[in-house]
Amino acid sequence: MESSFNIQARDALDYEIGRMLYASGLSFNLARSPYYRNAFSYAANTSNLSGYVPLSYNKLRGPLLAKERIHVENLLEPIRNSWKNKGVTFVSDWWSDPQKRPLINFMVVTNSGPMFLKSINASDEIKDKDFITRHMRDVVMEVGQIM
Repeated sequence: MESSFNIQARDALDYEIGRMLYASGLSFNLARSPYYRNAFSYAANTSNLSGYVPLSYNKLRGPLLAKERIHVENLLEPIRNSWKNKGVTFVSDWWSDPQKRPLINFMVVTNSGPMFLKSINASDEIKDKDFITRHMRDVVMEVGQIM
């Protein structure tokens, strides 16, 4: 029965995946990601990938990242297209990252959904009305060009 379910190989794969997570300091929440689950299910269930070598650092941060960015931009396109007809509401919030840098996020919200636009590092800045106005104006102008 053990050979028919390949329990040893499954245990070995679980161990290797766990070691990857532990050694890299990745969050256990990664195991809840549908993308994580899909990636390993695809790899484990596709027998014609013998000899497959995992992604290299350069491929992961270069062409694959560029391809994913295009994919995300395409997913966001319907939201952007709704801006002209439905209008937008600008939203910003402030927070500090783990290095205690003050960051300001700028987002747009519509009935079609929210969209993150950008984040700026406000370190070494006087965060007065002129500072906020300048950056909010830049965001409004960027969105205006899209509309």
